[in-house]
Formats: sequence, structure tokens, C-alpha cells
Amino acid sequence: VHIAQWGTFITTKDVSAASATVGLELKIENRSGSDQKIELVTEVFLWDHKAGKPGMKAGVFPRSVITAAAGKKTSSASSLTLVKPYLWGPAPAQKPYLYVAITKIFIEGKQVDQYQTIFGIRSLQFDPIKGLLVNNKPVRFQGVNQHHDLGALGAAFNTRAAERQLEILAEMGCNAIRMAHNPPAPELLDLADRMGFLVMDEFFDCWTKG
Repeated sequence: VHIAQWGTFITTKDVSAASATVGLELKIENRSGSDQKIELVTEVFLWDHKAGKPGMKAGVFPRSVITAAAGKKTSSASSLTLVKPYLWGPAPAQKPYLYVAITKIFIEGKQVDQYQTIFGIRSLQFDPIKGLLVNNKPVRFQGVNQHHDLGALGAAFNTRAAERQLEILAEMGCNAIRMAHNPPAPELLDLADRMGFLVMDEFFDCWTKG
């Protein structure tokens, strides 16, 4: 019994400096031979960039008890209101604050799984006059078209090399990246989140065929 692969989905709404509503959807997979009564506990912490681990505790989702059917995936949804949230915004004008939701599954009081989901809280608005507003602040795109290769290092992903690329782009004043022309490495998206880059996450490009 465990959280399914990519089994968490977090949304944020009604975002302001005063509060934000965080929605959490979970998919639990039960590969055992019988139905299981499980307890779900999810706590939210600020994510400590430098230490690479959870920091200050920010809130707790309501505990829920559900029955996970044998051999199937079961869904569960809950929400939490955070007061005075730290908002994610593109650098350097705003700070890319991140949170982490840590979900635990208990069966008869025993923890059987743990899954963490890193996320940011921000509002987006597209205005025909002001352009893109992030957290009600206009943001001017200063971006690049970034291919997946790492120069002479090749196409195999290297975390530090990708981080170095982003550091150089940030020094140039870049705040946005179009990932061309295929889905990027998840680690690259994690770096962009942590370092405050807006991202166009391109699925694929088309040439002769649509």
C-alpha cells in the first residue's frame, strides 16, 4: 500500500499576501490481496534550499481515514488554508519560496509509506495591457530558448552543469526559459523552481507533421 507514482497533485487558489488555499489530491495504490483501512497524514513545511530539506512547519491537512480497495487505486482530496504564505515569484524582483508537503500512510498505527511533494504558491494573471502579473506584480519576460544539451558535455543530464547554466543566465538578467523542444529533465524543472525562473514547459515541437 503506497502513494502511486506521481500520485500527488497540488493546486493553489485565492492567493494573496494574507492567505492561500492549498488543494491536495492523492492517489493511493493497494497492491495487497485485501481491502485496507488507511490513515492519511500530510504536513506542510517551508523548503530549505540550502539544506535541501524541510524547514519551518507551516500547516497540516485534515487527517483522513479511507478504505483502499485491493488491487486498485483510490483517490483522496483535502484542502488547507495557509495564513501569510511565502509566495513564489521570479527572481530577482521576487523570491522563489517553496514549500514541501510530506504525506504519510498509516495502517493500524504503523507507517507504511512516505512521499514528499515540493510546490510553490503564486497567483498568475494575464492582462492585455500589463502583460503577465505574478502575485499581482507585472513581470517582463527576459528569456531564452534553452535546448536540452549541455554543450561539450552532451545530452546526458548533469545537475551541476545545468545549475551552472542557470547561474550564468541569471547573471545576464534572464528570468524565463522556453524548454525546447521536448519535455525537460525533471531535475531541470526543479532547479528552475528553486532559482526563480519562469518556464514554458514545451511538450514537443512540430516541423513537417502536425
